[in-house]
Amino acid sequence: LFWRQPMRRLAAEEVRDSFLQVSGQLNEQMGGESIYPPIPRDVLAGQSVPGSGWNTSPPDQANRRSVYVHLKRSLQVPILGQFDQADTDTSCPVRYTTTVPAQALGLLNGAFSNDQAAHLARRLEKERPSDLRAQAERAIRLTTGRTPSSTELDADVAYMKSVVASGASASEALRQYCLLALNTSEFIYLD
Repeated sequence: LFWRQPMRRLAAEEVRDSFLQVSGQLNEQMGGESIYPPIPRDVLAGQSVPGSGWNTSPPDQANRRSVYVHLKRSLQVPILGQFDQADTDTSCPVRYTTTVPAQALGLLNGAFSNDQAAHLARRLEKERPSDLRAQAERAIRLTTGRTPSSTELDADVAYMKSVVASGASASEALRQYCLLALNTSEFIYLD
């Protein structure tokens, strides 16, 4: 019987899968061929034969669980590499967990996390149209699994209104809020 568990960061594959699940993009199909998620051109340019050997899967297939991602020793999917994916060059009896600034920067600025934030924003607009408070509540429930406090919701709604007041559209404000929600420690760490 466990009465306590130390806080731990999600493993690389769990981080990617959690982003896809929360945004509503996860394809839960089991079995089949390996998938090739989109990889930025500058990463592909670092291969021995730049730009070759990675045929990006169609979007519905590229969003399958990370266990199906094709592993290539010389090329890592950025989100998986940032969060300590197993080293493909040597045997890996233990996976070490690091916490470095590049992880937070990658989540804020990375194409994958920004795309998933946009998908989450569209999901919230569809599920809770025209209600910022309900959208913020749903986002917190999806990303943390808990009910937000009214103080927290007030602050979140005020943030989105301030983004709109600075000239952004309501959709862009919601996307930025979703990016923040996906970047919280509560989402990336299990406690």
